[in-house]
Amino acid sequence: MKKIKALMINHPVASCVLIFPFVFIATFGLFSLFFEIILPIIFSIWLTGFIYSLITQSGTNRSNNINIWRFRNFN
Repeated sequence: MKKIKALMINHPVASCVLIFPFVFIATFGLFSLFFEIILPIIFSIWLTGFIYSLITQSGTNRSNNINIWRFRNFN
């Protein structure tokens, strides 16, 4: 391990060139997961709550809006 550390310290550009593809693949995978799976799920949950509140409540009375991400104080 000390030899690898010394080599990386002596040749920082070569070390970064070797590390970059692995970091890029990991980052690309995480961003793909976030933008293709997690973000649409969050948006769908929000849109479902919004449409539900539009259908079940009348006009401007929106105090009982069902949002699972909003904490309510029951004191």
